[in-house]
Amino acid sequence: MRGGLLVLLQLCAASVSTSPYSHFSTEDEEFHSLLSRGKRQETAEICDFGSDTDLVTCDWSNRNGTHMRWDAGAGSLSNWLGGPPKDASPNDDSQRGGYVYYETSFLPTPHTTKKGQHAYIESSTMGSTGPEGKCVGFSFSMSGLSATGLRVILKPRNSNADEDDDMERVLWSNKDPTGGQWRQADVLYTYNKEHQVVFEGIAKSTSDPLRRYRGHVAVDNVALKPGTDCRGHCTFEGGFCAWTNDEDDDFDWSLGRGSTNPSTGPAMDCTSYFHGGMEGGYGYIDSSYPRRPGDVARLSSPEMDATGVDTPLCLSFWTHMYGNGIGTLTILLMDVREGNERDIWTLSGEQGNAWYQAEVPVSSPNPFKIVIVGKVGKNIMGDIAVDDLAFRVGSCPTAPQIAAPMPGDCTFEVDECGWANVPSRERMDDIDWERVSGVTGAEGRPQLQTFDHTLSTDKGFYMTLARSSNVQRPASRAWFTSREFPGSANPHCVSFWFVLNEPFIGNSGPSLGALSVYTKVIEPDGNVIRKPVWKLYNHQGPEWHYAQALIQEEKVFTIFFEGIWGSSLANGLIGFDDITLFDGGCSTVPASATVHAGDCRFERDICSWINSTASNTFWKLATVASRPANLPDKTYNAPEGYIYFDLFNSGSSVVRLTSPHMAATEDRQLCFAFWFTAFGSGESAELHVVRVDNTTDDENRKLWSLEARNMDTSNPTWRPAQVAIDAGTDFRIVLEGRATNGGFAIDDISFTTGACSTRPDKATPKEAEEEDG
Repeated sequence: MRGGLLVLLQLCAASVSTSPYSHFSTEDEEFHSLLSRGKRQETAEICDFGSDTDLVTCDWSNRNGTHMRWDAGAGSLSNWLGGPPKDASPNDDSQRGGYVYYETSFLPTPHTTKKGQHAYIESSTMGSTGPEGKCVGFSFSMSGLSATGLRVILKPRNSNADEDDDMERVLWSNKDPTGGQWRQADVLYTYNKEHQVVFEGIAKSTSDPLRRYRGHVAVDNVALKPGTDCRGHCTFEGGFCAWTNDEDDDFDWSLGRGSTNPSTGPAMDCTSYFHGGMEGGYGYIDSSYPRRPGDVARLSSPEMDATGVDTPLCLSFWTHMYGNGIGTLTILLMDVREGNERDIWTLSGEQGNAWYQAEVPVSSPNPFKIVIVGKVGKNIMGDIAVDDLAFRVGSCPTAPQIAAPMPGDCTFEVDECGWANVPSRERMDDIDWERVSGVTGAEGRPQLQTFDHTLSTDKGFYMTLARSSNVQRPASRAWFTSREFPGSANPHCVSFWFVLNEPFIGNSGPSLGALSVYTKVIEPDGNVIRKPVWKLYNHQGPEWHYAQALIQEEKVFTIFFEGIWGSSLANGLIGFDDITLFDGGCSTVPASATVHAGDCRFERDICSWINSTASNTFWKLATVASRPANLPDKTYNAPEGYIYFDLFNSGSSVVRLTSPHMAATEDRQLCFAFWFTAFGSGESAELHVVRVDNTTDDENRKLWSLEARNMDTSNPTWRPAQVAIDAGTDFRIVLEGRATNGGFAIDDISFTTGACSTRPDKATPKEAEEEDG
């Protein structure tokens, strides 16, 4: 296949979205005025499934002959019967509002068929949609370890689809949990015969141990609307929808049903290509006379709302680029307010006589339009076609990978997309990342995640942290780095999916390791600056989780993923998949992966902390050859990876470790947490936490203070500590150690938003107690 095109294993049957731009969004007052538990309206048929005292399913019913069932439920009943704790309505009565749900932990009886794994709820029979199609709008929620997915299916009425699954068409699918939230979706489809729309809830296989855990797939506010209400979607069956040909280009996009030249263009539209049938159309550029090489045709979408900080969109469409004169297909994002345009997807040259799915992330802080630009190639054999345009909420890696404007997006289905392990000659890490499929990833570890995120099959690929040997030491690390990206004053966001799974956790607690994301900038003087932007430790569960991090670099930079094994070397999986870079700011997801300026686990260095003692005595990093009492580190139980001081009749009995500059926060409160232990004789060792106010030269306050005299220093054991920090003004933290014969060790320093109580209680300084009194 030329150009490295990747065929995603999805069916071309509908234009789909989880877009917030539907005319009937849950925030729209008109939408709620139409909710009538199935009452037929002139523009839509809508069902909100009633309330906890009057639950209804309207004209929707469970499929005959299947063991699994959808039930009507409500938030007020969820803790008893199952389902989400509230319905999709944004009002105060959301706990009483109804919905339908499938409890995915319910097990079928042994004699049931394959369909016993799934639950189907079907609409009443509908006639032809007409060329403009039908728009199915709904809200959905999915949660729990046993829940696997939700699909929207078109079931032809003139066939027995219960016996012939091939007659059914998948219009839309979702395999990712919604994080306890309701999300909106639109599905645009056309069909010229009697049919039903079906919601299919999917649970894990009965042989999967996770099937016994509670979970649900739920649907609410189902609306059957005119096709024009699927804003931005287009199947080209009844025209260009709300898309328009520009007036200032060289020629127009045309509507077609099939090429009249077998050497260029598609024989039929996308849906017919996969499912057969005689109906269906597409949009295309006609490169024959009087077109000349380089002529351009532009097709513009209706104006779309700004995407918001954490709600990028994914534009998906199908394209056909066959003919030896094929030019270039480009997707532009036009900022309506600023009036500028930028390329977000481009592909040139012949790609084979087939329809292929393309995807591109879309993010804009202002209202925008999408412009599809077709450019005529070297001869008349250059017809380019597009079909089934759709938007959905969420980022997606650019597909095919070669169409991305910057080489960063990657699904790993073809290769590593320019990402690479750090060469061993640079000696920056110990092991490598490996690209594996579900089959090779299992390797006798059936309890671990074996399917990738992209395809969710054993044929899909993802990156996993390798094991160099069975005797590999804890804290072994691997770096996986991108190509260079140009710096920008505007923020970027990197998103990906990850798994951190440690199935068997010992008495000492989780010890899987860590996954981190860094940016790297090389200064003109050769100084290398590495900045952590996302970091998460140890077990997070057996499923794939969504992640994103903010990138703010004005100079040329690279991104690298760092994986570190803990002491649980033979028991666990650290992996990631589906990297996407898009323009615009974003928050850190999950919030627990947020990196504060002073966070440090001392894995390789002291991060941004500095020794500020004016003497030859200072805080030191533990090493294999030099560490107190053979103490392992707290993070990975490794022989190094923490910081300590030991003072034995030295000239100075005070050492200070100072944090980087910490900026004031909106919440005005931070919790400073760390782990500590004492060693030596213990009678003279002291540890103090001091806040230094950056707005004054002399305003220091001792927040936490502990003497080792009452601790067992003969067998050092890591203990937790924390103290609240006033973050109303800029500040620094100083770790101050004092001793004449002993010392303290510190590990896993972190700052989190919000106040906290002092731990241990006896570490409250006397002056702080007096002030509180």
